Amino acid sequence: MLEPSSMVELPPLGAPITWNVCQVFMRDPRINLRNRELAAFLAFILPGGGHFYQGRRLKAGIYFTGIVSLFFAGMILGDWQPVYSQISYINVHGSVQMRTAQQESKTSFSIGYAAQVFVGFPAFPSLIQQFRFKADPGSVVTLDGPLRADFIGAFREAGVFVPVSGSLSLVTSTQVGVTVEGHFSGVTKDGVPVEAELRGGVRLGQKVFGSPRRDIIISGLEDVLVGEVRAVELRGTVTRSFSDWYQAPRDSGELDRLHGKLSRHFEIACVFTWIAGLLNLMAIWDAYDGPAYGYGDERPEDDEDDSDSKTKAAEG
Repeated sequence: MLEPSSMVELPPLGAPITWNVCQVFMRDPRINLRNRELAAFLAFILPGGGHFYQGRRLKAGIYFTGIVSLFFAGMILGDWQPVYSQISYINVHGSVQMRTAQQESKTSFSIGYAAQVFVGFPAFPSLIQQFRFKADPGSVVTLDGPLRADFIGAFREAGVFVPVSGSLSLVTSTQVGVTVEGHFSGVTKDGVPVEAELRGGVRLGQKVFGSPRRDIIISGLEDVLVGEVRAVELRGTVTRSFSDWYQAPRDSGELDRLHGKLSRHFEIACVFTWIAGLLNLMAIWDAYDGPAYGYGDERPEDDEDDSDSKTKAAEG
């Protein structure tokens, strides 16, 4: 895109336009790039930031609006989950978020993040969540405070499961041998109301993890009757705080859930965020080295050579 300050008079209509290849890819003195390194850094931090610093306000607005809109369009389409820097796994069977402190959680780099990170600030939470995830000890058997959240899961007795959904409230128990106590209110998958008082031990999944749902198991239940099932365990998921799952590392199980829920929309969402990052990579270069095009008023090298030869011939 031409800079407003660099517009020049174009040749007459129909006149041939020639380009000097060397001049096309050289910085044009008509654009003040100021401190090029700082401009490139600002463009990386926020799309359009470097151009705004250089006084190229129109282009700054175009880059910011286009790139940031594309990035967040992908985030919305993908349930705010297309961006993550790490994929986690453990060497034993089970969920990563239910690992114990003794089970090492290994991570591998997400290739897609290599493009997403060039969006700058909007993709930086992934790096913060990466450090928080690695510092997390894993699943816990105590509550930090009262827990009130919606619940999706099942009551269990031996090999029999009764799927339920509803609301769960728990507090730390003062009874000996009992970790938590609380109440469940909800319905079975057939719409049968369920009310149950809960007392037993608890195990909560890892606090920082790339899923809006946090695993929970309440075991050792007594006197809990759900239909004809005398349940001894409640197993399922509760809501996780947005700040603990947004752009956090996740495992293959969570990725499978996302693909199952969103189908091709999740893949399209990822592509949107990748393209946004790659577009800003070009914007960073533009802030550092200026527009990679000519203005149509460059004098071709061939004309210069012909002029020199004619001058020498006349002198000879």
